[in-house]
Amino acid sequence: MNSGDPALRMAAAQIVQMAWAALPVGVRVRRMRSLRFAITQHMDEIVQTVCDEVGKPPMDALAGDVMVVLEQLRFYERHAGHLLRSRKDGKPWFFFQGARFFRSYEPHGTVLVFAPWNYPFQLSVLPMATALFAGNAVLLKCSEHTPRTARLIQELCDSASLPKGLVQVSCDAPESASALIDAHPDLLFFTGSAHNGVVLAQRAAALMIPTMMELGGKDAAIVFDSCDLDRTVNGIAYGSSSNAGQVCVGTKRIYVQQSIFDQFLAAFLQRVGELRVGSTTDSDIGPVRMEFVRQQLLEQVENAVNHGATLHTGSSVGHNITPLVLTGVPETSRLLREEAFGPVVCVAAFENEEDAIQAANASPFQLSASVWTGDLAQGRRVASRLASGSCAINDVIRNIGNPACAFGGNRASGHGRYHGAEGLYSFSRVKTIMIMRERRKREVHWFPFQTVTYTRLRKLLILRHGAFRLKRMIGSLSTPVQ
Repeated sequence: MNSGDPALRMAAAQIVQMAWAALPVGVRVRRMRSLRFAITQHMDEIVQTVCDEVGKPPMDALAGDVMVVLEQLRFYERHAGHLLRSRKDGKPWFFFQGARFFRSYEPHGTVLVFAPWNYPFQLSVLPMATALFAGNAVLLKCSEHTPRTARLIQELCDSASLPKGLVQVSCDAPESASALIDAHPDLLFFTGSAHNGVVLAQRAAALMIPTMMELGGKDAAIVFDSCDLDRTVNGIAYGSSSNAGQVCVGTKRIYVQQSIFDQFLAAFLQRVGELRVGSTTDSDIGPVRMEFVRQQLLEQVENAVNHGATLHTGSSVGHNITPLVLTGVPETSRLLREEAFGPVVCVAAFENEEDAIQAANASPFQLSASVWTGDLAQGRRVASRLASGSCAINDVIRNIGNPACAFGGNRASGHGRYHGAEGLYSFSRVKTIMIMRERRKREVHWFPFQTVTYTRLRKLLILRHGAFRLKRMIGSLSTPVQ
């Protein structure tokens, strides 16, 4: 791995990046295919390493870390050539006679990726690989809590025969790694907490470095009385406790229609009470391995209880925290104002659709959400009014695993989109090229300016955009229908 001088690392990346970007997209795709094959070949090693460092069950590592990466890589192998090809743009014919416009996609250059510890493989390799497909070089800073995963990613890139220096992986401490920003990368991609994202974004802004921020969430689940209760309870139990709740798109707030609130709560408490905590293949959720995360979570729950909330279930023994379910949580509590990274969920009742939407949109964190209803028209209507970056109807979390669809948050949950076509475009810059075939010595709007030219242009603009058109349209709209 790399932990040398940031300026030297950046300079080395810039050199190899120019050669990588010069390759046709099809050639880059073939080179990247070897990375997917390497990941598949070392799948068991990846799963074991992630489980050892994070503590999640093997099924979570296999599905959440490995499978999502493999599917996204395969999607880009099949579609990057089409998505990144140069294409013709339109024009207003009247003002651009003889001209043609084209857009092309070019890489930013060297991308600095900050990855978190909760999904150390997926959230490192996905942005890294997307940047590579688009023609960038990558400096990947993995979490200091997952050094073995970082080392494994570097080894996979090396074994895939990617150009030496194209991907440089490190797992420096935050105070050291932030110096990478001062080496002036061409794009910063950060996944992590909202607090750290703001700090890094401010530092990048001072250097005019564009950023993409994938930050924390506090996802809402809205449960209507028309839902399939068994599916809803099972789905939200998974959504709130997957990876021990250490998921940015994990369900943290449940809003249940008043008519079924008691029935839902009883069934939900029973279901989460049956979840098995451990690190074996038949465990449902793993331990909360990071002590600072565990301590903050328990402090947030204690603060909510002290302010009148009721804790219905949950316990903490060592690193094992069983799902924590609370009702009556005040809006001013830390549990609802801050990110809560663990198996904790707040349940509240609502009367009607409008109340549910307002409650879900009240949080500054708007990453994803879910709507549970037997009326799909209602589900789409509610989803369209939620402030979250994505939403699932009668499902949860799985929607962000579709490699063809964009993913990202709004408000305090960040900005920018990746996955899908938007991922390639986010890691690219659009260049517009105009080609003029006209052989006239000068254009009419060039120097020298003339009064006659001004007069003609003014008349043309009035003809094209004049108020008389608006008056005629308003007149036709105000005419009574016979």
